[in-house]
Amino acid sequence: MSRSEGIRSARPAIGLVRSLVVTNMIDREPSDTAPPPPSILWNLGLLHGELRARHGLALHDHLVLAVLAEAEAEAGGGPVPVPVARLTAVLGESGSRMTFLLKGLQAAGLIERDRRAGDRRTVEVTLTDAGRARSAAAERTAHARLSRRPGA
Repeated sequence: MSRSEGIRSARPAIGLVRSLVVTNMIDREPSDTAPPPPSILWNLGLLHGELRARHGLALHDHLVLAVLAEAEAEAGGGPVPVPVARLTAVLGESGSRMTFLLKGLQAAGLIERDRRAGDRRTVEVTLTDAGRARSAAAERTAHARLSRRPGA
């Protein structure tokens, strides 16, 4: 088979492929393709905004409260002192950033910071009743936000 014969024999197949591609492009309605779901970061951004609007704290502040609430739940309830070093490790923050966050939460009356009795260098944090209530309310808000239709 010569080169020109091979090209002539392939032309009908190439034409058929072109017509199928063009037909599919024309026949497809824009509503046939569902938009991709919003990203996780988009949903976290929406959650952050809702937590800020409803509860007056940033998502990161609520994460601190959630770690403290989880420590209480693991211990069977009631105030449980959590070392700042544990919070720093769990949240992956520097000590100075964690100190900044904790000062704000303490000023809002949501936590108490105290030095450990036997070791004055170790600072421990406990939830107050107000912090416990705010954490529970934020948890309900987060569940409601994340169970809604994405992006809504």
